[in-house]
Amino acid sequence: MKRLFLTVLVAAALWSSACGGYSNSIVTPPPPVGKFSVADLKGQYAFVTNGESFTGGSSATPLTRTGSFTADGAGNITGGVEDVNAAGATNLAVQITGGSYTVNADGRGTLTLLLGQSSIDFGITLTSISDGLMIDETSTSAQSSTGSGNFIKQNSGSFTIASVAGPYVFDFSGLNATQGPESILGQFTANGGPITTGVEDANDNGALATAAAVSGSFAADGVNPGTLTGFGRGIAQLNGVQYVFYIVDATRVRLLSTSGGMLSGDAAAQSSNVPTSVSSINASFVFIVAGSSVNGGITRVGRFTANGATVTNVLADTDDGGRFIQTNSATTASISLDATNPGRGTFTFTDPNFASTPGTYVFYLSSATQGVIQETTLANNAVFDVADGSIVAQTGSPFSSSNIAGTYALNWSGLSLQSNGVFATQDEEDLVGQVIVSSLNLAGAADIFQFQNGVPVFDLVASGSISIAGDGTSSSGSSSRNTMSVRLTKSNSTTVNFAIYFVNPQLAFFTNNQDSNRIVAGILKAQQ
Repeated sequence: MKRLFLTVLVAAALWSSACGGYSNSIVTPPPPVGKFSVADLKGQYAFVTNGESFTGGSSATPLTRTGSFTADGAGNITGGVEDVNAAGATNLAVQITGGSYTVNADGRGTLTLLLGQSSIDFGITLTSISDGLMIDETSTSAQSSTGSGNFIKQNSGSFTIASVAGPYVFDFSGLNATQGPESILGQFTANGGPITTGVEDANDNGALATAAAVSGSFAADGVNPGTLTGFGRGIAQLNGVQYVFYIVDATRVRLLSTSGGMLSGDAAAQSSNVPTSVSSINASFVFIVAGSSVNGGITRVGRFTANGATVTNVLADTDDGGRFIQTNSATTASISLDATNPGRGTFTFTDPNFASTPGTYVFYLSSATQGVIQETTLANNAVFDVADGSIVAQTGSPFSSSNIAGTYALNWSGLSLQSNGVFATQDEEDLVGQVIVSSLNLAGAADIFQFQNGVPVFDLVASGSISIAGDGTSSSGSSSRNTMSVRLTKSNSTTVNFAIYFVNPQLAFFTNNQDSNRIVAGILKAQQ
């Protein structure tokens, strides 16, 4: 089973297979318009990507990388460090010796990091001067790699072990020691080094561990001690698994496992206002999960309304290995909170189309309005899939052309099925771009990397439209949904259709709801 990653992922044809090679008649985007410049990327940034690499042999290798780079505001990378885990094989504390970057007015640009005699390339889109989206676009004779991720500005004043203190909610996903899919999410309390208390839920290739105790610690790396004060980097241990970590600030830490498989994710500070009883919950929530199922890669995006323990207006769209499932209503839906573990809860609903298979989820809230979520659905007494992601309170509806407008960064990631005429291969697909939304029409530009095609395609014209039905449930019940179509054009074009769920006017989650040879999910995020 392929494991799709969210950081927060093919009718009969894909971009590369449908469009083939590019002719001299190339369509290019108009000159970028916006407020950004190279000076807006300045300081230290912690980054992460998840995807695949190819360095020879017959198949791609799962790859995750995390690190820190320093940008000088003038297009130069002056230093940094990164750690890489390729299906359990690690390359740690690799020095970033230099590099360069560009930022266009629309926030799109490029980033190259030099690693001694080699380099890695990224396409980026700024969402603000403090963060952005990125995809790995490395394609050289030595290595090809792709993957989606993001970068966040670091606060160097927090580069101490003492700053990792208090309760945190975490979500790690990836592969276990035998390359099976794995998801771990939970909550721990750190005290400037030791983890004093904690609890986690794990889905290890279908084997569930529920509310298990967490122990461990955070420390400086004795082999590379200068990386803590220089880049916020150190080593951690959680329940016997070794990690490297990067401090973003006192509220966020990024982690990458260096033993026991290939796991990565963030730990975010948990606020004191997390609800402690369901009687205090009265809100609608949007959720997104991605991972692997018995049918292949899986993405699921949905929303529901919770009023105490009562759950209504459940709506979801699922791409399960190319099978599209719409949940338009639900029965026996409920939500509960764990009185023993702050922020931990469960959410359950039954889709009438699958009455014998209730959908079940466990979540950990980092605040009253957001958290992480893991699917624990059983089918025939076995775990159906391994998938996790985000859950966020829905605000700002009804959505319309009046509040869904402006400039947005766009990213999707997942799998595409590509054929060479003899056999088909399912591998990574990543896209990053920027669009202007006006009267619910899209206009912008993007880069895409379908991995088996071997090379990224730059500066595609991105166009399309969004169809809005309020918060997605419409006034007539739970039978309609918001949709988005994105048309990508270079010398040829392809259109991808999505179900899209707005968290608020500045953020939306989406998954493709047609095209059985593509399994992708992503975000649309307003630029600030």
